[in-house]
Amino acid sequence: MELAARVKQYEESSAEAREKSRAALQARREELSATLEREGNEFEKTTAELREAAQSWWSDTREAVEHQIDVMRADFEKWQADIKAQRAERDKEGKTAEPASKPDQG
Repeated sequence: MELAARVKQYEESSAEAREKSRAALQARREELSATLEREGNEFEKTTAELREAAQSWWSDTREAVEHQIDVMRADFEKWQADIKAQRAERDKEGKTAEPASKPDQG
């Protein structure tokens, strides 16, 4: 009888321990699930913010580079125009400096 009582007591305490463990495990599982969901949402938000920041940076950088290229092109075109003007001036001076008549050959 005493042995049967002990076995029954052991089975009851074992069942209680399993129930407590299951309840604790379920609570931990729910806690982890909530944490993963929260962190997943934060990750998505951060990713969206970083994507937007990267796109903005790229847009600003591209505009700055394009502006610099436009400035360089304008400077180059001005430089070419100045050279053409200098050549035209030299050609004009060279034609007026030629003698009116060429010496006879021969």
